[in-house]
Amino acid sequence: MPRDTDISRHPRTQRIAETVHNLRRDQSLDIAKGIGILLVVLGHCLKGLIASAFFPATAQWPPQVVDAIYLFHMPLFFVISGHLASGKRRPVKSTLTKLLPTIVWPYFLWSILQGLVEVYLSRYTTSHVEISSLYEILWVPIVPYWFLYALFFCHVGYLAIRKLSHPVQMTIAAVVFAVPMFFIVPISLLHLQVVLQTVRGFLYFILGVVSVSQVKQLGRWAAVAGTILFVVFAVVLYQAQWDGAKGMFAALPGALAGIIATLAWSRMIAPQTNFAVRTLAFLGRYSMSIYVMHIFFTAGIRIALHKLGTQPTAAGTILEIFAAMSLGVAVPLAINWLVSKFNMDSWFGIQHMETT
Repeated sequence: MPRDTDISRHPRTQRIAETVHNLRRDQSLDIAKGIGILLVVLGHCLKGLIASAFFPATAQWPPQVVDAIYLFHMPLFFVISGHLASGKRRPVKSTLTKLLPTIVWPYFLWSILQGLVEVYLSRYTTSHVEISSLYEILWVPIVPYWFLYALFFCHVGYLAIRKLSHPVQMTIAAVVFAVPMFFIVPISLLHLQVVLQTVRGFLYFILGVVSVSQVKQLGRWAAVAGTILFVVFAVVLYQAQWDGAKGMFAALPGALAGIIATLAWSRMIAPQTNFAVRTLAFLGRYSMSIYVMHIFFTAGIRIALHKLGTQPTAAGTILEIFAAMSLGVAVPLAINWLVSKFNMDSWFGIQHMETT
């Protein structure tokens, strides 16, 4: 059939297919992803302000908030990814083929773009980044794209064990997580932290696979208990400042509490139709575009405001965070809308956004 008469590519057919797909979506997972992606942007915003010495050295709340966010926000995405993967029964070959445009291509595209920006900006900073170093993204991901790198191998690992029982899957994931803990020092010396990030992600990914029915039963008590426990664990971990294997093992209960709280609250508010809930679900549906692009704009607005002399007063801090969060979310969504309008979203490795 000629390309221009292929009904599967007709805009109306695509809109109908997307509508049917959205009706089958679990709204609570979109809301959870929306919460998660806002925390990603906020975390990078605060880390950038801390690194640039925007806050006084005596300010304790910025690193406390960052530590609390980083305790669970990326594990949340691994759990949701495992949750979604568990319901798919594609053959291995077609699954791997699906991962190429949705994970592999975005990883290389946005890593290279970010790397080129760093090379350009190194002219004006004390850092020296050579363009020849970009090949290192094969084993040293550029922040924040390590998640895509790790997620790909989590999917591959799951494909290898998906026919096994859930207890066996969890056992394998636990062993895969634990073994590298004995080799943290050489792994760090070789700058292979992505190995630790991947095995940690795989543990949460499989946890998402095996907990589908349990997540559907989460309610008010799980939300409240998870929130309280998360706060307690976050405070204890911040005070303890454990690192290495001890820190990674100690973080597990806090991360689980944060994940449970987020998923439970998301399920509780999912039936509502107010603006805030719809916005969170929308952000969750297009979290990929925010994830891969936000770092360009949060960093850009921080540099611009610093040149304007923004001070770490209450008003200045609110301005910095609000501006970085707004641009870090709104501009990627606007770009997503624009490239989808011209059916170029696949070129950018992002989800198609309905433009009509």
